[in-house]
Amino acid sequence: MTTNTSFWTTFTDGLQERRERRRAIRSLRRELATYRSPSEIEDLLAMVDAQEARGVDVAEAATIRGILHANLQSYWETRTGLRQAAGY
Repeated sequence: MTTNTSFWTTFTDGLQERRERRRAIRSLRRELATYRSPSEIEDLLAMVDAQEARGVDVAEAATIRGILHANLQSYWETRTGLRQAAGY
């Protein structure tokens, strides 16, 4: 019985950790979505790089970079789509 209890405890703990991780990433995406212009996004990317260069452990650096790069790509895709729609 202990093995089954241990298995289910480990299983449910793992599920809870993944849920919390997804919740944290969604929150981070919402927070970073407020930075919309390329200059704002590039400034944030530079800040993350500067923190790492100083030896500060930024645990979420890769996640932050991924979100910011996706936001930057989305900005340019939207802008390009608008230009094409306008005939430029």
